[in-house]
Amino acid sequence: MLHLHVSASILVVITAIAYFIYSSSKPHHHRHTANVTPVDPGFNWQDQPPLPVRPFVGKRNFNPKIGVRNISKTPNDWLLIESTYSKVTTLKANSLKSNPHQTMHIHQDSRSIRAVQELYEVMFEFYLKRYPQYFKMDAKACMIENKINGSKFAKDPKKLDSHELLTNIGSNIEEDFVLLLKNDSTAGEEEEYILRSSIVGFPAGFDPSDLFDKPISYIHTLVPQYKTHLQNPMHKFFNNLKPTDLWVRHNWSIQTHGEYFTLNNHARQGDEVTKLNIDDIDFIDGCFLRCERQVLTRLPQSGAIVMTTRTYLTSLHQIKNEEGLGNELARGIDSLPQDMAYYKKRETWGDAVKEYLLTKEDTDGAPVN
Repeated sequence: MLHLHVSASILVVITAIAYFIYSSSKPHHHRHTANVTPVDPGFNWQDQPPLPVRPFVGKRNFNPKIGVRNISKTPNDWLLIESTYSKVTTLKANSLKSNPHQTMHIHQDSRSIRAVQELYEVMFEFYLKRYPQYFKMDAKACMIENKINGSKFAKDPKKLDSHELLTNIGSNIEEDFVLLLKNDSTAGEEEEYILRSSIVGFPAGFDPSDLFDKPISYIHTLVPQYKTHLQNPMHKFFNNLKPTDLWVRHNWSIQTHGEYFTLNNHARQGDEVTKLNIDDIDFIDGCFLRCERQVLTRLPQSGAIVMTTRTYLTSLHQIKNEEGLGNELARGIDSLPQDMAYYKKRETWGDAVKEYLLTKEDTDGAPVN
């Protein structure tokens, strides 16, 4: 009888281990990924052109506003893999390694850590479901394998420390993120959200470390017309955001260099302005339309708000060669309110960029007199 009892116990243990391995290898179907479907079997990431984000096209009012659009009916559109994947994730991994104190932050309290763990689970579950040919589970080791860059990393975020959590996200996902929580989970609607965790591998004219652990109003202190046009609508929007929502918005700027990591792309009061001429700028390889694709949602378990940000750099040479976009961008530059134009440094590059966009070229790219 003792032999049978021991055998039965061993069988129970083996069954439990097998179930654990099996269940660990299966997605938990978070709300954000429940309706995500795999890409076509013939999908090749290297053949996927970057999304043509052109926020200025057809726009008439260039005063700042939230400008969101609901994409919750197309959840596949949240996290993208495009032909830029290898280049951009490598750049971001290098950015995180070179500038860790500026690019990666987690507030060291249990709520913030749990929220980042939840985001980790949701993001990689999305990748496993959406891109199964590139992200695969090693069930035996409970690891996720990235077939594009060859890396392997833990599926269970609870097995990782804060640095490992952020490094795995930042090295495998193009999008940056910020995670917002109120000070108290029972706080009322009047309390502000605070930036408690983030990966900002590609800052666009600010130092992310200055914004960590700061409320929304502080983060937007330098943004023109924030008090009059954005503060109240943003506050209401964040309070009303639901886990079933996916809202997308875009912004744009011009930069006269090709860097993704830039701490000084905005003008502050008292900054000295150096005006550029058309001959000072390399419009083929050194002047870019910089766009951000921001997607906002709420995590259901922690209640944290997450905004993922995907950065696009498109050369002005390409923009000019897209039918009608040279004129459209020149019109957008002229239409910026004065305070927003100053913030975007239009006085530095504006005349030179408009001259380039509106000048006809011959087949070799040289201006036609």
